[in-house]
Order: sequence, then structure tokens, then C-alpha cells
Amino acid sequence: MIHAVNAGKKSVGLHFSCIPAKQNDITEGKKMSFVVTNSQMKAAEKRCDERYITYSEMMKNAGNAAAERIISLCGGRKRAAVLCGSGNNGGAGFVIARRLIESGLETLVVLANGEPKTEISREYFALLPRENVVFSDDERAKTALAGAEICVDCIFGTGFHGELPEKIVSLIANVRENALKIAVDVPTGVNSDTGEYDERCFRPDRTLVIAAMKRGLISPACVDVIGETELLDIGICDDCYEEYSAVLSDESAARVIPKRLPSANKGTFGRLLNIAGSLCYSGAAAMSTKSALRTGAGLCTLAAPCSVVKILGASIHETTYLPLPETADGFIGESAAEKIAEILPRMNAVCVGCGLGNSENTRILTEFVLKNADCPVIVDADGINSICGNINVLRERTSAGRITVLTPHPLEFSRLCGLSVAEIQRDRIKAASDFSREYGAVVLLKGAFTVIADGSSVYVNPTGSAALAKGGSGDVLAGITAALLCQGVSAAKAAAGAAYIHGRAAERLCEKMPPHAVLATDLIDALYTLG
Repeated sequence: MIHAVNAGKKSVGLHFSCIPAKQNDITEGKKMSFVVTNSQMKAAEKRCDERYITYSEMMKNAGNAAAERIISLCGGRKRAAVLCGSGNNGGAGFVIARRLIESGLETLVVLANGEPKTEISREYFALLPRENVVFSDDERAKTALAGAEICVDCIFGTGFHGELPEKIVSLIANVRENALKIAVDVPTGVNSDTGEYDERCFRPDRTLVIAAMKRGLISPACVDVIGETELLDIGICDDCYEEYSAVLSDESAARVIPKRLPSANKGTFGRLLNIAGSLCYSGAAAMSTKSALRTGAGLCTLAAPCSVVKILGASIHETTYLPLPETADGFIGESAAEKIAEILPRMNAVCVGCGLGNSENTRILTEFVLKNADCPVIVDADGINSICGNINVLRERTSAGRITVLTPHPLEFSRLCGLSVAEIQRDRIKAASDFSREYGAVVLLKGAFTVIADGSSVYVNPTGSAALAKGGSGDVLAGITAALLCQGVSAAKAAAGAAYIHGRAAERLCEKMPPHAVLATDLIDALYTLG
């Protein structure tokens, strides 16, 4: 979903010794990618100007990095229009335009709000050939936009809020429909802090985000209008980000699966108890179990109602089974906790909830596990629903020094935390981090740009696709997370790594088939290509 491009250093020859910001178990030893608000980004730029490179150099780096990427994407297109505002986003546009002209592209700069108003923008505007510049009310602007095969949006960047001025709406409306549309940093008409947007906004095929991911761009409010996103490094060092909203996971998250030494045995990689399934939802038990095995769990026991064991026993041979008492309709029975108690002390991790059904027996069993398991517990689906009436069981577990990971989708999280789905989606980072701090559990809040919060840090997962919008995907994710926990991976690292691997598997599959055709079981089969 997001591709990080070290374009600043590669294109412009930047070589800085950067000090990592607040390193932890996930980020130690590597350059970090941040999620920031507008004010946090400005503060980082100010520190960079004071400590390393000037504002002017940052603008040049941003323009050069974006231009190089645009040139690589042009694919034989020959005519480009660059829409430039009067602020610093427009200044980056002037740098881009100059590079496009030098590359041989027929390029016209359209001044959307008149001549530049900031000193550094004027610096790069002065370097442009005047014959390549027109004002937006010039008839040549309309003609150029109608004929441009590439249109680059550098009008507002992070400076937009409210409604678009009519003259900007008219300008955007003139853009050729089948042009390659690229926004620099933030598409015009999108609020970089909230993700709210004017319906008449510039809708790019790709957004080249400068330096750090803007918080609004990971909001469900705008993910459908910003196109593919790429993050361009322009040389702002990590220590300049003293305040930020979250850290963006990168490809190193996929390397979380422990290495296997020649002397290892099945016990080396942990014992996982997966309490899952019912007669109506046997698939959830199958998918969570198979994904856990595929992710490296050494020994897995599936505890499920007897009818589910009979269904799956003939097809999943790599797991052992613990048949549980069941009700007449195939859900777990009253005395299931007694059976679980017999093997619980031997486990390195427990996953509870996938396909169990939302019943009183599920509540009793889930609470029993949370109160009695010394090992890490991941609670998913109906396990989450079942504890909404006794949420303090999480706080009690944390007080006892035990690890819990919750993997809700927004509706499940709404039941858990008491916020409406709309309130959660409006600020997913805040909702997840507030809950994690209060109850001590790691929260993996599913959705586009999955959020992982552990009470002190927040991570945003950049991988995934619409292929995951299908039943069973969450069961696969639960299994991956549980497998990492049982192999001794720390809770936050396991959750962030699982989300990254899960999303990357979907992306890999979409290289071979359309998103609608991807099944949750395909994700399991794709896991061997990752990690």
C-alpha cells in the first residue's frame, strides 16, 4: 500500500549521520518512517533547518526526489503540466518542473494562486524559463491541462482545510481524464491532519508523500481518493522528529519469524493452543490453525467442539486436537474450561475466539483463559465480543504481568471501548493508543492502515489491499500473530510483524489475480514467500 523510497539520498546525494528517535524493540538499528500531524512535520523541518540542512535544501531535495519518481513513471508520455500554489508545496513543484524540462518532457507550470509568496519558493521560481509558466486564468492553462499526459499537483500540500476555492475546482476539472495524475505530499482538497476532503479534490493515481506519512492520509476518510502512496526520503534525520503520532512499519517487520538453527526441534518453536471453531464456523478454526502452522508454530493444538474436530481431523494433519464438549447446535459446551485447564500450563501462547460464536459459554471460557493463562493470549473475534461486559479482566491480567493481544475490527472495538465506529475511524491512532494505555493490552486495530498500539508506542501497517475485504482474512491474521507469540516474539513486534506479513501476502497475490478473486486460504498458501 505504501512504498518507502529513499529517493532523497539516492537522487540528491544526501549522506547524513542520523540519530535514531526513541528506538525500541521494533525499530532498533534502522532508519524510521514516521506518521505525523502538520504541526509535528513543521517542528521536524525546523529542527532539520537548525541542525542539518536548510529549508531551501529540503525543498530542493523534495522536488528532485519527486521529479525522479515522476520521470520513472512517465512511460513514454511527453507532455506534463505542473499545478503550483503560492506556498512551499508550489516551490517543490518549481523544482519538479525544471527537472522535467531538463529530461525532455514538454512541461508547463500553471500558477494556481498567482506568483509564489514565500522566499524559498521564489528562489526556485526564478530558475524556471518564463515561457514555461502561465497563470491559471490564461487560456493556455486550460489548453495545456486538456492535453497534458501527466498532471502534477503541487497546489496546497499540507496547507488545505475547509472547502476548495472555485477557481481551484475549475482548474482541477480541466485536467485530462486519462492523464497520469500525481500529487506531491498531499492531494489538493485533502486535509493532511484529519483526512477529510472536498468532494471536488484532486484525485491522483499516486501520491508522493514527502519525508513522513501525514496522519490524515491513513484515515479511512480519504484512502479511496489518494491513490497509491509512496514515501520519499528527503534527508530529514530521525532525531528531528521529537514528536510524532506513530511509526510506519517497513519490510524489516516481515523478518520477525525466528531463524531455525540446525539443532532446533519442534519444541524450540513453542506450543500453541488455538481455541476456535463451531459447527457453523469450522472454517475459522481451520484457517487460524493452518496460518499458525505456516508461520512456524512448533506444536499446535486445536481445541474445538467435537463436531469441528470430526470435520477437520481428516484434512489438517499437522495439528493435534482437543475435542471440547458442545451444545446441540455445535457451539462449545458448559464444561469446556475444564478440558482447557488440563493443558493450559504447558502452552507458550493461546489464541481464543476465531469462530467460537458469541455465547455465554464463550464468555466463560474466554474469561477463564484470560484469568489463568500465564503465557501470552491473543483474543480475536467472538472472544473480544464475549468480554465486552467484563472488560476489567484485561486490566487484572495486566496487573498480574501477563501479556494480552487484541485483534478487533472497528465494530468489535466499538463494543469493547464504547466509542462509535465513526469516532474510532475518525482517529484510529488515538482510539487504539488510549485503550492500550488504559488496559495494558496490545491492540491491533484492523482495517486499511492497521494500527498497532502497545501503550507506549504506536505503529501503522502500510501493507495490504482490498483483497483482504473478505471473510476469513481476520482468522488468518490471528493465526499468524499467535504463531509469532508462541515462538517468543514480543507482543508488539508479533502484532506489527503479523499485520505486515498478512498485508504483504495479499499484495503478492494481487500481482497474479484481481483482488476480488483472492481467498483467505490463498493468503495461507502465500505465507511461505515471506519472512
